[in-house]
Amino acid sequence: MRNFLFVYLLFSFGLGHGLFAQANVKQQGQVIDAESGSPLAGALISFSPGNYRVIADEEGEFTVELPEGTYEIEVQFLGYESNTTSVGIPASAKLIINLESSGIGLDEVQVLATGYQQIPKSRATGSFVNLDEELIDRRVSTNIIDRLEDVTSGLIINRTGDVGRDPLSIRGRSTLGRFSQPLIVIDNFPFDGRLEDINPNDVSSITVLRDAAAASIWGARAGNGVIVITTKSGVSNRPFQVSITGNANWIEKPDPFLAPAMSVNDFIDVEQQLFASGFYDFSLTSITNPVLTPVIETLAAQRSGHITDSDATDLIEGYRNNDLRRDLDRYLFRPQLNQQYNVAMSGGSKTHTYRIALGYDGLQLPVVGNSQDRFTLQLKHDLRLLDGKLGFQGAFYGTLNQSLDQNAGPDDLFFSSGLQMYPYAQLADEFGNPLPVNRGYSGGLKAKAKEEGLLDWSYYPLNELGRSPSMMSNNDWRINLGSDYELISGLRIQMLYQFWKNSSVNQTQYGSDSYFTRELVNLYTQVDDNGNKSYPIPEGGILDRSNRLSSSHSGRFQLNYEKSWSEKFELNALGGVEVKALDWESVSRRLYGYDEERATTVPVDHVNRYPQYYLPALTNTVPGGESISAGADRFYSIFGNASLKYKNRYLVTISARKDASNLFGVAANQRAVPLWSSGIGWTISEEDFYGSGAIPYLKLRASYGYNGNVDRSLTAFTTARLLPQSSLTQLPYANILNPPNKDLRWERIKIVNLGIDLESRNSRISSTLEFYSKQGLDLIGQTPFAPSSGVQTFTGNTASTLTKGFDLEINTKNIQGIFSWNSTFLLSGLKEEVTSFEIEPAVSSLLNYSLAGLGGTYFPLVGKPLFGVYSLPWEGLNPDTGAPLGNLDGEKSEDYASLVNGASLESILYHGPARPTTFGAFRNTISYKGFSLSANLSYRFGYYFRRASVNYVSILEGRGGHSDFSLRWQNPGDELLTQVPSMPAFRNPLRDTFYRVSSELVEKGDHIRLQDIRIGYLAQKSTKGLMAGISRAEFYLYVNNLGLLWSASDSRLDPDFGWATPRRSLALGLHLEF
Repeated sequence: MRNFLFVYLLFSFGLGHGLFAQANVKQQGQVIDAESGSPLAGALISFSPGNYRVIADEEGEFTVELPEGTYEIEVQFLGYESNTTSVGIPASAKLIINLESSGIGLDEVQVLATGYQQIPKSRATGSFVNLDEELIDRRVSTNIIDRLEDVTSGLIINRTGDVGRDPLSIRGRSTLGRFSQPLIVIDNFPFDGRLEDINPNDVSSITVLRDAAAASIWGARAGNGVIVITTKSGVSNRPFQVSITGNANWIEKPDPFLAPAMSVNDFIDVEQQLFASGFYDFSLTSITNPVLTPVIETLAAQRSGHITDSDATDLIEGYRNNDLRRDLDRYLFRPQLNQQYNVAMSGGSKTHTYRIALGYDGLQLPVVGNSQDRFTLQLKHDLRLLDGKLGFQGAFYGTLNQSLDQNAGPDDLFFSSGLQMYPYAQLADEFGNPLPVNRGYSGGLKAKAKEEGLLDWSYYPLNELGRSPSMMSNNDWRINLGSDYELISGLRIQMLYQFWKNSSVNQTQYGSDSYFTRELVNLYTQVDDNGNKSYPIPEGGILDRSNRLSSSHSGRFQLNYEKSWSEKFELNALGGVEVKALDWESVSRRLYGYDEERATTVPVDHVNRYPQYYLPALTNTVPGGESISAGADRFYSIFGNASLKYKNRYLVTISARKDASNLFGVAANQRAVPLWSSGIGWTISEEDFYGSGAIPYLKLRASYGYNGNVDRSLTAFTTARLLPQSSLTQLPYANILNPPNKDLRWERIKIVNLGIDLESRNSRISSTLEFYSKQGLDLIGQTPFAPSSGVQTFTGNTASTLTKGFDLEINTKNIQGIFSWNSTFLLSGLKEEVTSFEIEPAVSSLLNYSLAGLGGTYFPLVGKPLFGVYSLPWEGLNPDTGAPLGNLDGEKSEDYASLVNGASLESILYHGPARPTTFGAFRNTISYKGFSLSANLSYRFGYYFRRASVNYVSILEGRGGHSDFSLRWQNPGDELLTQVPSMPAFRNPLRDTFYRVSSELVEKGDHIRLQDIRIGYLAQKSTKGLMAGISRAEFYLYVNNLGLLWSASDSRLDPDFGWATPRRSLALGLHLEF
């Protein structure tokens, strides 16, 4: 690797500036609007012969170095007529090039990337959305996906439910399985790594492919849409340039008081009530030695006469003055600070371009002691020989992502297994000295352990900071190589190769003094009748470590053909083959007795069972051991794409691809139907009969075709999970996950798309409106299986879905000139429906599913969206008792067993989707000279969510509960003020379940949010003072997550984030170019 980097740098700077250097002269120029004289930043200036190209800067100025001679100069800019003129170089003065407005701009130079080719917008019949570098850089974040939010129609970042598994979607969900993410393509190849490893500062443009005509070239991996990312490159004939980007992003500290938890007083009042009722009597004498809270220990000591009533009252009143949230805020949380720096060097000559970029992102995370660092490196070089006929491309991308967690934060503050810490726990005294809190087992058991010489069993949360550090290291790198050669005029052969490798290490080192280690050692310590001790788990540290190594080889052979004739026809075609091999292996293990200094461990016995110290009658094996898993995927594809344009107004496109994979049986691969698409376009404004001056550009588009999707967790063969030991036989065994399925095949998504593009004169208004229909066919679903087989359900291609919707984008230039005002309005709407699924879900599954969120197993219901909110009808509270009332056969009822267990699909309520069905954004940008102000409003409508509330079973078991407890019905007449039921005298799980799945807790999620504001200043170029030598300087301030402007919900909850509202952030940054 070191040799590769050395050779690359030598090649870039040595060959690039030595062997290919020529005796050139420098020529300056400027491109301006012919009418107003305003500079045209971003204009493309091409010189021929020689294929020299340069882009005008913010002042419309450019500098080019080229040999003396006479050149044809062609200048192009969006919305202007191209200008071609002949000029002798060097000219006697600075070149001033005037461009005349064409009245239209949509069809000129906008380029779309598909991952196989770059095409102008005018040659597109499909649904493409292009985000340029300026829009990508508008938002401050270290994650490239965050920068896609609310800037493109049809794409939504899912904030409800299981975000980790389904963070974003393009035009809804096209599968019922787990693999629902869009395909991410970076520089021509699908990206197999983590999105967190992509540095946004290295990204030049992003193209979202939304329909079959746009995405079917990716075949069986395009069913959920495709996001094509193009990284930055050097520019031909541009002198050596350095750009520096840096920003610091302050994010406010988490607020633990936002969590809707019972107050300390309410919690203690319930504990006293439960103690008086005898609820804790069993725990006080249990042989399992359960842990008890300080209040219960105090009440028990008072009852046994160990302390007086007065002392007990004083102690309990003291506990009422504590608040765990106050200590969390003081000792565990802090503001988050993200720092981002990037340095790039780029340039190019007639024959080559290069770019070298170094990036660093440092995150001080909001939990004290935790941090994350990312280092990125990009090396990119393109070489053109033989007057551009022969080309070579090489690139290296490397990312090292490291994180250190020395503090598990509130997630580790457990009172007992699965129970959060009691709310009056005190982490430190008034001087900041750490204090112990009750955890795990009773004080009596821990006192006995101390007498018998076991390890200290006390738990000081603040002392645990740094004792069990978790470290993650992720090393991701790619090498891209390519070559192309023009065989004959218009026919070019292209070969591409990528090698990708990722190695990740996750490690948690529990120190010998950590509570985790001390407790585990104590639990397995064996003490005989003479007081002698043996240690199945040795003293020392415990190391949990997992390694995963992944790699892939991807290759592509492609032919590209371009041909124009009769000044009427334009043909563009490509075809080729693609292969890919992906392999991965994962190993995880736990090591005991770990000594970091000596790098030694102690072997343990994982076979025999040992009595547990807290309950000798219970035996367990020593936890841990080793786990190994591996996988290999192989793909082979044939693809083709062609477009034919006639008279610059009629357009026909066709695309096809056939995929094969080792995931499927031979029969399925042999009879696979290619995934294909076709599209047509008609530029009406080019017709002779068209004479609208108000709308000089008008185009209609239509496409039809099939995309695909693959669930990598399934194969055509019998799949089983091998497990090391049965608790009954002590022998290895296996679980059959799915029986063989020789007919397993790709999922298919049939897509119809209709679009209209229009633009007014001078591009004052431009708009795109599209309607689409997506029909999921052969989707992976479950079907009943013969009970005699031992498998209850069979997974195969048995399901289908239907999604219909629209996407609208309107761009307006409201005011132009020195003071300008531009607006972008985005609006998307969709309706999703499961059209076939062979297993009807149980009503209880639907109700509990919408209660728990979108995680876990899905329960598709035919005729409804995959993600829906269901409930039982609510009839208010009993005015005499405060008990919740339901509707049973048309009558108010408290028969909770019948209400819950007897509910049917006909009796439950369907409120609507759990995800937005209408969403979009409205962005406005105001500019004056070098200053700019941009604000983005986002909105989401047409969905529902269920808010949480009291669970009296939890409260009556002493586990605490929701803050709605303080709003509960307590006296007759309260039913006019609250809908929170009264607390029952005894636990009644069905009563709680009815309330929590009732319609009373369902809210509309519709809302409008002020997402962000960006203020920028672009300094004027100068040869004096601080700006001397700086060709561009931009300073900006960015504020994010400013809050809700309106919400349809009466509660104060954020419909997308619940009580954990997104934290506001403030970023300051700069961008310099030399």
